[in-house]
Amino acid sequence: MTPKDTISDKPVILVVAGVIKKSGQYLLAQRFDHASQGGLWEFPGGKVEPQETPEQALQRELFEELVIDTQTGQFLAESRFDYGDKVVHLKGYLSHWLAGDLVLKSHQNALWVDLGDITNYPLCPADYPIVDALKNS
Repeated sequence: MTPKDTISDKPVILVVAGVIKKSGQYLLAQRFDHASQGGLWEFPGGKVEPQETPEQALQRELFEELVIDTQTGQFLAESRFDYGDKVVHLKGYLSHWLAGDLVLKSHQNALWVDLGDITNYPLCPADYPIVDALKNS
């Protein structure tokens, strides 16, 4: 599938999300209030560019958004969610933090959360299947 695939004349955007675990907690990032899905929390990541694998895109996006070097690990889950103007096809992967200090370039906040507490934060709808996969692994 390419990011330009469509369903019902809506663009389907292929997006990747990194599930980063540190000291038993998971990193959530809060979208800017003015952005699409503003104020919601997510596993950070971004769009897959043409000629990129999802794994390559995730490593690039995490560096661009958080200024950290990562290694993409195991695939966890995927979802498709219709946001009205577009359909997001999200693929979630475990991501291993290799180096760097967290710098927020594309989010207004970030925090480390216990698995059981993740759903206490309002998540982007497409992220919930990733949470379910984590709980079932």
